[in-house]
Amino acid sequence: MKKSTKIFLVLFALTSIPAVVLFPSLASSIGLNENGLVLNFSVEGYIALALVVLAIIFAIILYFRFLKSLSINKVLFFSTLPFTLLYGFALFSLASLSSLTTPTANAVKNLLNITENGYNSILWAVLLTILYIVVLFIVYFFVTKPIYRIEKVLKRLGDGKIKQRKLKIGGGKQFDQIGHALVKINNNYHNIQTDESFERVKVPKLLQPVLSEEELLKLQNGQMINLEGYIVLAKLSGDDKKLKNNFDMLKLRLNELVPLAKRFHGLALENVTDILAVLFFKSENALDYAHALCRSIKVKTRHSKCKLAVNVCVDSILEQCYLDQEGNLIGNEDNLRFAKRLIDLSKLLNARLIFSSNVLDNLPSNYFLKYRYIGNLSEQKSLNLFESLEVYAKSKREALEKDKSSFEKAVLFFEDGEKKRAEVMFENILRDSHDDKASFVYFNKCRNG
Repeated sequence: MKKSTKIFLVLFALTSIPAVVLFPSLASSIGLNENGLVLNFSVEGYIALALVVLAIIFAIILYFRFLKSLSINKVLFFSTLPFTLLYGFALFSLASLSSLTTPTANAVKNLLNITENGYNSILWAVLLTILYIVVLFIVYFFVTKPIYRIEKVLKRLGDGKIKQRKLKIGGGKQFDQIGHALVKINNNYHNIQTDESFERVKVPKLLQPVLSEEELLKLQNGQMINLEGYIVLAKLSGDDKKLKNNFDMLKLRLNELVPLAKRFHGLALENVTDILAVLFFKSENALDYAHALCRSIKVKTRHSKCKLAVNVCVDSILEQCYLDQEGNLIGNEDNLRFAKRLIDLSKLLNARLIFSSNVLDNLPSNYFLKYRYIGNLSEQKSLNLFESLEVYAKSKREALEKDKSSFEKAVLFFEDGEKKRAEVMFENILRDSHDDKASFVYFNKCRNG
């Protein structure tokens, strides 16, 4: 719930409760007789009227915010529900009015010109029905207006890419998600090229939707271009003294990990030898591949005699690349030095999978992920780093989740220079989680100054 919604909810409670208490004063200030409407407000009556008006305004604001949080099918129901209830109450009151003989009822009969034959009651009922139908038409018109805008956007997308970066759809939460999806479709839009020159050159299919015609031509001519995306770096480690262990790592990389990247729309950089480097164009694809990579190695090593470990890092990157004669993607290894620094940090903290805030900030809003903040890395640039908890066994994951809040506060204390406070917190964490290497490293840094 948004902060502003909470404020309106509090204001509604503060106005509606005293309005209910003072409502008898308001009711006694308004009356009906044969001459029409009679108003005789006291001080309490005016206060009650003001509170009722404010409560109604806050209720309407909250009601519209409630509608914006619903899907279209629920919006159609709840947007017409109040009018349906009012319509039903009005018809019931109109039907029972002829049998009432109170002064107020007689005044209403005179006002509406309702006689004993009941003919005018039927006319009023017809009028109410027509009014109800008109109100439903207006409600449906405004509720479904975003669908009309989506239709216009889709027609424009059918003719080519839209220059607008933002597409205003309107409506509630569901239409916001549809609008976000249309923006992503527009950003990834690429006219299919039918020129035979593209077919003769081995350009990876994954590159064609994200590159312009000019960039594709440069790749065909062997020129270097800048590719902006997300890179997954994986460092396999084991017993280097065993030749079979090194062979198993190479076999696993070639037969399992590189083909696995294609399932998540990634391209392996062929010239990076000591680590596995895969380039993606969506943050969610990069993170999905990183998790799948950890699971694959865990399964493979479980059924083999050799012990293999992996450290995986995910970050955004602007990489200079070109294609060799076989169509393999070749990157500039000098640009990966900072990314390799993440591998060293993951080894130090014994974190299987870490990723940067650049990746986290570009994940879809509905992407489910359990993680914790593990610190800030400053080298050529400053970025926050996070550790994925999804790659650990259930017992360890639950233990790390339990201490997540304390761990992150301790890291922030450490970064702010309050090492004594951080040391105490890390020490308490280590009492419960002895195998939390990250807490152990931070604890030593605090103690050693």
